Amino acid sequence: MASPASRYDSMGWRPQRRDEHRLRLPATISCYVIFMKDNQKVISPMTSLRPNLVKRIERLPKPTNTASALQPLFEAVSNAIHSTQERFGKNVARDGKVVVTVSTNRAKNKVWASVEDNGVGLDKKNWDAFTTTDTDNKIEIGGKGVGRLLWLDCFEKISIESVYRDGDNFKRRKFRFVLAINDQIQDETDELALDATDTMFHVKFEGLRAKGYQEKFPGRDNFIFQHLTSHFLPVFIGGRSPSISVHIGKETRQYPEAINDIVHRSETKSDLETTDYGTLHLILMECDKVASSDLKGSHFVHFIAHDRTVHSQVIDGKLGLRYFGANGDRVFHAILTGDYLDRHVNQERTAFTFDDAVIDKIINEVCSPHIEKFLAAPLAKLKNDQRKIIEDITATYPSVAFGDSGELQEKVPAGELKKDAIYGHLSRERFRRDEKQAEKIRHVLSRLKDGSADADTFTSTIAEATQALEDTEQRSLAEYVVRRKVVLDFIEILLEKVRDDTSDSSFQREDILHSFICPVRVNNVQEIEGRRVRASSSHDLWIIDERLTFAEYFSSDIEFDKLAHEFDSKERSDVLIFDYVHGLRQTEGSSKVLLIEFKRPGRNNYSEDENPQQQVEKYVRRLQSGKLKDVRGRPIKLNQNTIFYCYIVADIIGRMDEWTYTWQRTADGRGRIYRPDAGFKGSIELMGWDALLEDAKARNKAFFDRAGISGKSLFSND
Repeated sequence: MASPASRYDSMGWRPQRRDEHRLRLPATISCYVIFMKDNQKVISPMTSLRPNLVKRIERLPKPTNTASALQPLFEAVSNAIHSTQERFGKNVARDGKVVVTVSTNRAKNKVWASVEDNGVGLDKKNWDAFTTTDTDNKIEIGGKGVGRLLWLDCFEKISIESVYRDGDNFKRRKFRFVLAINDQIQDETDELALDATDTMFHVKFEGLRAKGYQEKFPGRDNFIFQHLTSHFLPVFIGGRSPSISVHIGKETRQYPEAINDIVHRSETKSDLETTDYGTLHLILMECDKVASSDLKGSHFVHFIAHDRTVHSQVIDGKLGLRYFGANGDRVFHAILTGDYLDRHVNQERTAFTFDDAVIDKIINEVCSPHIEKFLAAPLAKLKNDQRKIIEDITATYPSVAFGDSGELQEKVPAGELKKDAIYGHLSRERFRRDEKQAEKIRHVLSRLKDGSADADTFTSTIAEATQALEDTEQRSLAEYVVRRKVVLDFIEILLEKVRDDTSDSSFQREDILHSFICPVRVNNVQEIEGRRVRASSSHDLWIIDERLTFAEYFSSDIEFDKLAHEFDSKERSDVLIFDYVHGLRQTEGSSKVLLIEFKRPGRNNYSEDENPQQQVEKYVRRLQSGKLKDVRGRPIKLNQNTIFYCYIVADIIGRMDEWTYTWQRTADGRGRIYRPDAGFKGSIELMGWDALLEDAKARNKAFFDRAGISGKSLFSND
C-alpha cells in the first residue's frame, strides 16, 4: 500500500522546490481526510480553493494621476524606511541609510528605479512575511501586505537582493519577482555571504506596465522630487527619518536636509483632543511655492496615515490666498496625523474609508483655528478685503445685516471672498437666528395658554420678541426698498439709451426694459405643443401704480396662440411689452381689472388702428362678452359692474398727443385721463415715460430716506 507521502505525490501534491516559490494567499484552503482502511490510517487531500494572484492584481485600483502612479515606488521607499527604523530604533536618523535611484524620460521607455537600505534585510521573519500576502507583520505601522503586489502591477521586471543575519553569519538571498499564477519567486539563491559586512536590501524595478502606469508615471525628474518631498514630508519633519539619498537623472538631493530649503517656518500642535476623532497632531508650515508647483492648488492640509500621505486637501478657497509673503512666493502646508486616520485607511493606503465630508469637517473644526493664527499676518489684509465685500452685500441685501461688520465677519470662514458663498453663510446664520426667535415666541405663547407666565416675565419676553421681529422686518423691508431704488435708476438709464439709439441694436436694451416691467412671458412647453404664454412670476408694475404690485397677468387683447406666434415671427422678444393691452387682476373674482399698454419710448408715428381710446374700448367689450379665456385656458367671467383701470405708458408726442389732446389733464398737468360717460366703468390714463419715473421716485422717496439711501443714482460714476 502506498504511504501517505507517496499518495500525496501521486495526486499532484508535492513540496515546492526551493527555486519555485509561490506567494501564499490567505484565501487558500487545504483540507485532508484521515480514515482507516484495512486497519491502516490513510491521509487523503480534499479539493481546495486555488488562489489566482494575477486576477487579484488585475483588480487593484489603477493609477489616475501622477501620485498614484508613483505609489509602488514609494511603497519600496516606505519599506526601506521601516526596515531601518526597525533595526536602529531611536538612532535611525544617525545610522539608517536609504538610497533611491530613478531613471525616467519623456517617452517613458527604459524607465528603471532602485531602492537600497541598510535595514534588517530578508531574515526568516521578513521572508515569511514577503511570501505571504495580506500579512500582519507590520500592521502596527500600517503595513497591509499589498505593497509588493503593487510592484507586480506596475513594473515588468523586478530583481531583489538582500543580506541578512543568520546567527553569527551573513547570508545573501537573491531572486526574480514575477507576475504569474504560480512560482512568482524564481531563480532564488540563498547562501552564505562571506564577503558581506552588513545587512542590506536592494530592489530594482525595470519597465512600466501599460495599465495607467505608462501614462501617469512622471517623465520629468523634477516631478518625482516634488512628489517624493510631499509624500514623505511627515517622515522628514517628524525626526524619525533615516538619511535618504535620492538620485534622479543628474541631480542628487539629501533628505531630510533638503526640506530645510523649502520650509521657512513651522509650528507643531500636538495632542489636539477631539470628540469624534480622538487625539490628532498638526504641523503647520510656511513653505516656498515650489512645494506646490506640481499640485493643483497652492495651500494644502495633508492627511497622513502610517507615515504616508493618503489625501492632500486644497484649502485655497478657504484661505482666499494665492501666494503670500514679502515676495509673494510662500504657500501653506499642514500635516495631520493621528490614530483615527491610521485606523481608517484602505489597504493600498491610497484613500480613507470614511466619507469625503469628514475631511472638510476635520479641517473646519480642528485645523482652521490653528491655521488662522499661524497665518495671522497674511490673513489680516485679506480680512479687510472680506469686510468690504460683506459691507457691499449688506448694503444691497440688508436682510442679512443682523449685526455690525465685525459680528457678520465672525460667521464667515476666514479667507472666503466669493460673494455668493459669503451671502450663503450670512443667510444661514440669519435663518438660525430667526428659528431661535420663533421658538422663543412659541414658548411664550405656550406659557400664555397654560397660564404659567407671570406678568414681568411675559412682558419682558414679549418686548424682546417684538424687537427681534421688528429688526427682521426692517431688514427685509430695507432689502426690498434697495431693490426698488436699483430698478428705478436702471430704468432711467435704459430709457435714455433706448431713445438715443435708433440702430438695430437698440432692441437689446428694450429687451432688458421688458424683463423688468412686462407681466407676461412665452415659454417652450413641449416640442409638440410649441410655445405657450405664461404669467410672469414677478414684475415691477408698481412703477405705474402700487395697486399693480401684487396683480397677476390673466389676459391680452390678442389671442394667446397669436401672441405666441408673434413671438416666433419676430426676431426680437421685446415685442411682447409694446403695443398690446395686458390685463391684470389681484384675485380671480375681482371686481376691478387693471389694463396696461406700453408704447416704445420715443415713438411718435402710429397707424389709425392704434388709437389708444379705441384700442382699449374694443378690448373691454371683448372682456365683457365672456367669450375670452384667461392665460390658464379658463373662461373670463366679468360683468357690467366691473371697474377697469387702464394705463397707457408712452411719450406724449406726435399722433399720441393729437389723439388725446381733448382728454382731461392729470392733477400735475403732465398726464392725461379719459373717463367714458358710457360703455364701461373706469378710466384710461395716459402717462409719459419721464413722468412715470418721476412719480415712482416721489412715491418711494420716503422709503429711500428711511433706509438711508441717497437720491443719487446707484449707477452714477460720481
